[in-house]
Amino acid sequence: MYRFIKIIVFSFLIIPTLAFSQTDNELDKVVTYTKYNPVLTDAHKIENQPELKEPEVQPLKLVYSFPDLRYKVKPAFTPVLAQTFKAQAPAYVQGNFVKVGFGNYTTPLIHLELHNGRNKNYAYGINAYHLSSKGQPAYKSFMDDNVQVHGAKFMNGNTLSGQLGYKRFGYNYYGYDHNENSFKSDSVKQALNTVLGNIHYDNSKTSKKVKTAFDFDMYHFSNKQQSELGYKVANKTGGKIGPGDFYLTTAFEGMASGPDSVKYNRNYIDINPNYKMRYKAVDISLGVFASIFLDSAEITPYLFPEFRLDYYVVPEKMKAYAGISGGLTKGSTRNLFTENPFLAENQPLRNIYTPYNLFIGIKGKLGSGFEYVFEASQRTINNLPLYLTDTNALRKFIIKYDNVGLVKVQAGLNYTKFQKIQIGTNFSYYLYNSSYAHAFQYPDFEWNTTFSSMVSEKLALHGKFYVIGARYSRDIGALESKKLDPIFDLNVGADYRIRKNISLFIDLNNLTNQTYQRWANYKSYGFNGIAGATFSF
Repeated sequence: MYRFIKIIVFSFLIIPTLAFSQTDNELDKVVTYTKYNPVLTDAHKIENQPELKEPEVQPLKLVYSFPDLRYKVKPAFTPVLAQTFKAQAPAYVQGNFVKVGFGNYTTPLIHLELHNGRNKNYAYGINAYHLSSKGQPAYKSFMDDNVQVHGAKFMNGNTLSGQLGYKRFGYNYYGYDHNENSFKSDSVKQALNTVLGNIHYDNSKTSKKVKTAFDFDMYHFSNKQQSELGYKVANKTGGKIGPGDFYLTTAFEGMASGPDSVKYNRNYIDINPNYKMRYKAVDISLGVFASIFLDSAEITPYLFPEFRLDYYVVPEKMKAYAGISGGLTKGSTRNLFTENPFLAENQPLRNIYTPYNLFIGIKGKLGSGFEYVFEASQRTINNLPLYLTDTNALRKFIIKYDNVGLVKVQAGLNYTKFQKIQIGTNFSYYLYNSSYAHAFQYPDFEWNTTFSSMVSEKLALHGKFYVIGARYSRDIGALESKKLDPIFDLNVGADYRIRKNISLFIDLNNLTNQTYQRWANYKSYGFNGIAGATFSF
């Protein structure tokens, strides 16, 4: 069986490159993002595909706030990509820097970023980050550590790069009744450890008519009870065919999860052909994503459509779009603990898949500074994890998988003025259809707003507020559900440059001092803040 699998994988990864080498067409444009983008905050299992763009060294951007303070949007409910708002970092903290700070709840911060700068032959650097707190009360304490080294070599249009990183997040299960129960510290502690790496090659800047990229990704995730090893080998090859561009992405992915005594091994073979072209005022994208899932018990094929039409109602000003897609989120212990760190150990793993997602929308520009989007979609998500509370004293979470229908309506608005003022707001409403009374722990709406402003050459302001609608929780075996109150969280910050290479910063979080429950029984920190200095060079 595994010999057969290796033959298939070899064919998928190599044959596309050989086949495309016969074409004489030029590649007009590759609209992708760089694979070489050192960001330590990515806590999700590697799902990236090989990309075909020259690497760029970018400053590490982190939000200095307590881990249980921030609401993490679930993967199925992320904002429309084109409207995701990203605040620009102040110009005087770009490049190499050391950032140190201290906050209430005994919270030290150290953030280091070093790299060689822009160079036509090579790039290398190191990023490191530490944030911890003793908590109030002490059982809310946590420690978040990240370190990453990265490097790249540029050779006549070819790029060879690599990354290696380590992340550790230590915290406690503190959702139990502290008046009725008392636990030793070792019995409530948890730590999530991740080692991850990537090796990448592409020829995107060569004169070759066929562009190709290869990636090898790996990670090792562990907590106190179990571990998971994952790896992925992928190839993306493409070129111009007729009036459009055709790309073929293939990959082989393997994972082994569970306690050391019993491992659950599974593999995936992915293939994703896609063709994009423009006909008059219409952009057409047509493709399919197929994956074959193999474990010791079964072989399961998945097939998802990829079709999208974009019609430019007003060129460069407004376009309407519609299409159908689908997707597969591969079952992973790392994914589950990243989403909900208060899980009980050894939860069952299932592939989460969306057979179809029908969507229609409109996006465009108003004047010189406004951008807008409106989208409506309907989908079915099979094996969506719902989180129910364990009745044991520690109040961990148990997963119940369910097939859930989802209707989503979303509207977004961005405003930018001379790169000095940026404001982005996004509102999403969700309507669920579950076999349970509720889609437990999922919100009925989200409203997020972010702003940043360069008030002067020395002063930069930024902020974010979000409102999260009601969610429902339920204990295992209970008949009644509990409604969790909506969340309102307001956060502001400022950077002030006192010298060319020295600036002061302050970040104030949860200004309303609301100790809300993102996860049932786990109350967030109230008002908290960090202040310090940044030394750039």
